[in-house]
Amino acid sequence: MIHVSEVLDLPVVDADHRRLGRVEDVVMDSAHASVDRLLVRQGETRSVLPWAQVAALSPDQGRVVLHEGAALAPLEGNGTDGELLALRRDVLDRQIIDIQGRKVVRVNDIVLEGEGDQLYLRRVEVGLAGAVRRLLAGIVAPRLVRRVAAGLPENDIPWDYVGLVDPRSATIRLKVHQQLTRMHPADLADIIEDLGRMERQTIVSTLDTETAAQALSETEPSVQASVVEEINPEKAADLLEEMSPDEAADILGDLSEERSEAVLEAMEEDEAEDVRELLAFREDSAGGLMTTEFFRASEHWTAGDVLEALQGFDEQLAHELDEVPVVTEQDKLVGMAPLVRLLRTAPDAPVTSACRSESASVAASATFAEVVEWFEKYHLRALPVADEYGKLIGLISVEDVVRRLARRD
Repeated sequence: MIHVSEVLDLPVVDADHRRLGRVEDVVMDSAHASVDRLLVRQGETRSVLPWAQVAALSPDQGRVVLHEGAALAPLEGNGTDGELLALRRDVLDRQIIDIQGRKVVRVNDIVLEGEGDQLYLRRVEVGLAGAVRRLLAGIVAPRLVRRVAAGLPENDIPWDYVGLVDPRSATIRLKVHQQLTRMHPADLADIIEDLGRMERQTIVSTLDTETAAQALSETEPSVQASVVEEINPEKAADLLEEMSPDEAADILGDLSEERSEAVLEAMEEDEAEDVRELLAFREDSAGGLMTTEFFRASEHWTAGDVLEALQGFDEQLAHELDEVPVVTEQDKLVGMAPLVRLLRTAPDAPVTSACRSESASVAASATFAEVVEWFEKYHLRALPVADEYGKLIGLISVEDVVRRLARRD
């Protein structure tokens, strides 16, 4: 087992022990997690040493020795084209995603292990032992450094559970990307919040639109605004189209007018129109809280008709549905039918028989305090919003109220 901190800056010598320079970086093939080459520097000259040309690498003896007849090759570009990753430049001291622990951590050191003629990247160290090892590297003999580090708490992460986010190369390994998409949106939101501004942009831009939108919905309002402000308007529009109109309006309301308009222009016309209508209301009003995208049932339906219609309704919207608004042919509110009552009502019974006795609505101009009072007084899960003619124009869920309370804090 070798630590990258022990390899960096080691002298490089040829088979006759003539000094050629020092190890500047260790470059790995990220597809196989194996060391592909060393980058060597002598003065201002940088060269490449293919791993196959290395006869010995010994931190204890303090040098890297080339095979007989081997020589350094001129460096072309930065020496890390394709799937190559420079460990000092791209991994050490970088923020990484610990997929297993579902958090963002910083790399203090890297563990390499030999297998045959190859050297493989096995783990990254994020604990105190790795930090001390880095601090003492090149100052204290490697054996003594190992002895000191052995008495300190270790915390390492297998490379398979590491997601590398590099703003310069936007590198996220495929395996890690697949694991990110399987995370709960709340866990993914925690990771996005812990990342820096550029890293957030990289993650959100790489994830599929549905996953990114679900995760972004769980983040703090300041993070939502930061992400949508940074990514291109087309990607931002795709994300907001996956959210409910009220969520999209909340986020756009935190952006500059110019940026908000650019994102709206990139959205589908119908989706943008729904959001524009909500943006016209004061933020702390019923109109600013409500969503215009929700399920409603006709007063002429039976309880069985409602449950059958729900089976073909949008899954995300149905997931947030606790009560079903029942309306006339003119969309005037008749009442609110809790799902629990609908399930207990005979399938051939009219849906109106499942409605709550108190099914009042509020105007779009109602204040946030008035909305909260309604929820508290009647222990509501949803509150309908109607216009001056009694036509249903929106619905406020308890989640909308909680989210607005969180934004205030």
